[in-house]
Amino acid sequence: MTPVSRRHVLGGAAALAMAASSTVRTAVAQSPGASNTEAGAPGLHRIKIGDIEITSILDGVRRGKLVASPSRSASLEQYQEALAADNMPRDEIALVFHPLLIKTGDRLIMIDTGNGPRTLNAGTGLTAQRLAAAGVDPAKIDTVIISHFHGDHIGGLVTLEGAPAFPNAEIKVPLDEWNYWLDDANMNKAAEGSNLRNAHANVRRVFGAIPGKYVTKFGGGKEVAPGITAMATPGHTPGHTSFIISSGSHTLLVQADVTSGVAVVFVRHPDWFGGGDMDGPQAVATRRKLYDMLAAEKMPMAGYHLPFPALGRIEKSGGGYSFVPAA
Repeated sequence: MTPVSRRHVLGGAAALAMAASSTVRTAVAQSPGASNTEAGAPGLHRIKIGDIEITSILDGVRRGKLVASPSRSASLEQYQEALAADNMPRDEIALVFHPLLIKTGDRLIMIDTGNGPRTLNAGTGLTAQRLAAAGVDPAKIDTVIISHFHGDHIGGLVTLEGAPAFPNAEIKVPLDEWNYWLDDANMNKAAEGSNLRNAHANVRRVFGAIPGKYVTKFGGGKEVAPGITAMATPGHTPGHTSFIISSGSHTLLVQADVTSGVAVVFVRHPDWFGGGDMDGPQAVATRRKLYDMLAAEKMPMAGYHLPFPALGRIEKSGGGYSFVPAA
């Protein structure tokens, strides 16, 4: 894949005009577990980008005590100070997850799928329930697009019984992700019992349940569905991919895990390595390049781990950035 670049995002002067004129018409709740009535059910929030309807889905909230720094380049005390600066408790974290449901014409598309039903006891894996509340039959989903292969993004591809959760959907995945995670040599390099080794095993569990004829690989810069273009943003994982959704004069960037974990902390501190960033230096370089572009173009964005409904924009702030919820 080609790394993120302004050319891939804007595609020329016409797209520059799209970015400048884009608006996201939504009311944003600050709480990670907030509900919303616009889409008719808790944990769902619907907006329009031109003619494309997008529903942000709260897959759940995973809470835990903070006993060690989630960053490999910041101490626990530094991380606690960062939480306090955003008016969050110093001694606990709440992780949120936001797949997207996209309706374009008569097609239904998912971007990522949440943690999956095996995590319901942890407060996540609620995407299937949210879809049901929105009146969406998973069998009617035409396409599922995956940003990368971490478990909180692919877990919802399969049911608790191990069957495909979207039985009629084409599953589109980044080629570089597929090549890395399905390589036995890469798996065998990971220590037995490590998080990385477990992640490799989980990828095989999930995709082993999906017939190969339903899986399509794509590269960066490709239109993966009508109005949705892939953009390589590596570092978090080798093939991590973001997406540009465009319709008419409107556009939205879907950043996936360019910042992960408690994402607002890494927005403010872009040079910190996230615990899930597999290549820390590359993740930092990607983050800064993408956020410089988003701030300059005032392009709206959706972030998988940002506070519900995870929609807003990026502004420069000191040596880092800030996330401004859409209004």
